[in-house]
Amino acid sequence: MTRLTRTLSLTAAATAAIALALTGCSTQSGGSSDEASGEALRMGTQPWLGYGQWYVAEDQGFFEDRGVDVQLSSFNADSDVNAALAADRLDMANVGAQAALQFIEEGVDVSIVLMLDSATEADAILSTSGIDDVAGLKGKTVAFEKGATSEILIAEALEEAGLDFDDIEVVESSADKVTPMLLAGRVDAGVTYEPYISEALGSDAGAEAVVTAGEFPGLITDVLVVRNDVLDERPDEVREVLAAWDDSVAYYESDTEAAQGIIAAGVGSDPADLETAFAGVHYYSLAENRDQLSGDYADETLPALAEVAQRIGLISGDVEATSAIRAEFLGE
Repeated sequence: MTRLTRTLSLTAAATAAIALALTGCSTQSGGSSDEASGEALRMGTQPWLGYGQWYVAEDQGFFEDRGVDVQLSSFNADSDVNAALAADRLDMANVGAQAALQFIEEGVDVSIVLMLDSATEADAILSTSGIDDVAGLKGKTVAFEKGATSEILIAEALEEAGLDFDDIEVVESSADKVTPMLLAGRVDAGVTYEPYISEALGSDAGAEAVVTAGEFPGLITDVLVVRNDVLDERPDEVREVLAAWDDSVAYYESDTEAAQGIIAAGVGSDPADLETAFAGVHYYSLAENRDQLSGDYADETLPALAEVAQRIGLISGDVEATSAIRAEFLGE
C-alpha cells in the first residue's frame, strides 16, 4: 500500500498573518500565564479527537503534577497551526506525520518526539449524493483541506480507484467547513474528520461515508513536533510534557467515559455524538512510542512516507526521515 501525502503551503504572507493573528486565537492554559509569562511551553492543537489527551492532561492537572506549564492554543485549520510553528510563535505542535517531513524540507528546525494517534474510522470521505464508492466521485465536486490529513485520504482513495485529482472538481475548504458545505448541497462529497463526521452522519441530509481511513491501515498518523532549540534548552520540561500525555492515556484506559467526556468538551461536541467516533482512534502510550519510534515507525513507516513525498513532489530533495525523530525524551 502506498501512502500519498500532500503539499503543505507555508507562504510568507500566511506565516506573517498567523504570527500577527495568533493572539486572537482561542487558548486554553494549563497554568497561570500571568505567573509564568514567557515560561509556558506553547503548544498548537486543533479540535481533533486524536489530540484529545492534552485536554485530559489539562483538566486532570497532569501538567501541574509534572511541574510544567503548557499553554494550548487551538486552531481550526492545519495550515494555521503549521504556519504559527514556522513563525516561531509555538514551541511545539500536533501535526500530521507528513507535515513534519515538510517542516524539515522547509528548514523549520523541529523533531518528532511522540506518536500521538492513528485513525481508522475517524477520518472519512462523506457524500449526500448517493455516491457509494470512490469511482463514483469522478466528475463530482469534492471539498477538503489541502495540506491536511484529508488530502492524504482522498489522494490514496483516488489512486486505489484508478483516479487522480484531475478526475474530480476540487473545492478547497478547512475541515470544519466541509460538513456545512456538504449538508447545504454545495458539494457532492467532502473529506473531514471527527467530530465533523458524526455531525454529518447525524443530520437528516442522508450523509453517508464513502470510505474511511480504516480501509488504509496506518495511513493517518499524528505526531508531536518540538522545536529543536526547545529540546536542547528545556529537555526536562519536554520529558514531563510527554509523561503528562502518558498519564492521560492511562486515565483514559481506567476511566474511559470520564476521559471521553473531557475530550468531547475540548473539541466542542457532546459525548453522545461521538460514541462510535472514539473507536476509530488509537492513542499511543509512551511504552508503544518507545517500541515504534525505535522500531517499525522509524524503520519503515516514516521512510516510506518520505519516499512517496519525494516522488509526488511534496518534498524536492532527500529527507532523512529517521533523523527527524528524537526518542530520548520518552523515558524508560
